[in-house]
Amino acid sequence: MSKIYGVLAVSAVAGAVTGWLARVLWLWSIAEDERSCADSVTLCFSLYPLAGIGLWAFLAIPVLLLVLWMLDVRPLKSTAAASFALQWFIIVVLAGLSRQDLPESAALNVGVMALGPVLVVLCADPARRTAGLASIGVLVTTCLFLVWFSLHVSGYFL
Repeated sequence: MSKIYGVLAVSAVAGAVTGWLARVLWLWSIAEDERSCADSVTLCFSLYPLAGIGLWAFLAIPVLLLVLWMLDVRPLKSTAAASFALQWFIIVVLAGLSRQDLPESAALNVGVMALGPVLVVLCADPARRTAGLASIGVLVTTCLFLVWFSLHVSGYFL
């Protein structure tokens, strides 16, 4: 087995772990937000959603940095930032497509979030950069099409 396959497998595991972490923190923040606003008769704003996002960023970025550093992926800071940004995009799209503003399927969420670091690592390898960039383009285009389609079907675009 080539070294790249091991690097891709480990980066997929790191993406799955951070994806699972995002979903757990998202569910926690929504539950706490609903609990804290349950007795309110007016508009209620809490900091729990921001705390969930902040905790995820605080935990996911070091995990991605550590894993990419251990895998000797270069440039380290930009690949970690790109992995996090792609995961952020994926989680926002998955939440926007759900009926409850949260990713409904743990398996779908973790599986799709695992793609972010894998595709960025492909882009960091000069021999596979074109395939990585094309894959990221396909992923982003598909996600944007799904958002457009869900808005079109729901009647927002009349």
